[in-house]
Amino acid sequence: MTWFQDPTDHPALKNCPLGRAHYPKQMQFFASEAKDDEIALFGGNRTGKTHCGCFADALHLTGLYPDWWPGRRYDRPIDMWLATDTAKNTRDILQEKMCGKPGVESAYGTGMIPGDLLVRRTVKHGLADAFESVFVRHVSGGISTLQFKSYDQGREAFQGTRQDRIHLDEEPKLEIYAECGMRLMSTVPGEVNGTLVLTETPLLGVSDLMITFMPELSPEPDAMPTEQWELEEETVVDE
Repeated sequence: MTWFQDPTDHPALKNCPLGRAHYPKQMQFFASEAKDDEIALFGGNRTGKTHCGCFADALHLTGLYPDWWPGRRYDRPIDMWLATDTAKNTRDILQEKMCGKPGVESAYGTGMIPGDLLVRRTVKHGLADAFESVFVRHVSGGISTLQFKSYDQGREAFQGTRQDRIHLDEEPKLEIYAECGMRLMSTVPGEVNGTLVLTETPLLGVSDLMITFMPELSPEPDAMPTEQWELEEETVVDE
């Protein structure tokens, strides 16, 4: 996993101007999951939120943590969901990030998950070149499962089995977010909860979900609601 390296990691990078020291918000985001069950990275469009979240996803699915990694670590395979607003965007954005360009067989395995660790995949019916699930070899020897979902499937699609990690890219309805939280709750004494990750540009304004992360944004009872909220730089929030 070669993203977010620093010149101190390898002699060949001694003149690299883009080491992880230049990304303090991303480093804070990574470190947050070591202590928090819900973490979020908010920022403007094209600022690397999805890339950042998917990088962490790939580490957990494979167990290939770099020495500098400050976040949670799994020494076993995990079960994970990755979702955004529509099935098409899930394929074109999230699946491409993780597995390579959809529809190009030669590109399969060129995403963030190393190709030699992709064991098999299942297809999603009704959308060409989309995957339902991919199975990833973990360094422990077991197999992690990554399922791709979308908010347009409705809340019911987010019911079911317990997960170790759920990454929601862009803001879902509060009912979907709450359902995901239920999938991550431990039912075994002493076992930690899973991690709920949200990466988004808050285009819906000061929504109920945004207020759960930043209650200070809640308007006064007699104030007009905010129609739009734009961020110029990334903000990391953990609960």
